[in-house]
Amino acid sequence: MTIGSFFERRPRRSLFIDILSGAAAGALGTVALNQVFKLAGKLQPKSGEQPIEEPKESPTETVARKALEPVGIRLEGDRKEKAGQVVHWSYGITWGALYGALHRLLPQTGRLFGLGFGVGLFLFGDVLLLPTLRLIPPAHKLPLPANLSAIAAHLAYGSAAEGSYRLFRRALA
Repeated sequence: MTIGSFFERRPRRSLFIDILSGAAAGALGTVALNQVFKLAGKLQPKSGEQPIEEPKESPTETVARKALEPVGIRLEGDRKEKAGQVVHWSYGITWGALYGALHRLLPQTGRLFGLGFGVGLFLFGDVLLLPTLRLIPPAHKLPLPANLSAIAAHLAYGSAAEGSYRLFRRALA
């Protein structure tokens, strides 16, 4: 360290830019998560094997429907599916924004932070929150392939969020 570098003013990172970068990273993480779930759906057991039973509506559709019912809005069909997508994307983007804020608080985090974040989201969402709200069965009552695809999807979310966050943050610095 030279005397000049000691007095050199370091640019201050902006919380807004961290959160914005995280939100964008959360959107790309959601794209990755969706792709893994889509691939897992194609790998469903063939006839003769026990398929994973599809619910009548997705958990995000249920949340959208229940959130809008008290204000007199009934969601059915295409509208319910679109509202469910809004909930799904909002959830992924919001967690991405939090991810950006966490990077600010924990600047020493390494590149594997995204994978840990993805596992944390799986544990919070799929193991704790959704079963508690009775939107999905508890993880131990789901078939192993359903749990494995959910873990893989959340690892993809975390990995994509980590890589894209770093790119966005570098580009906006």
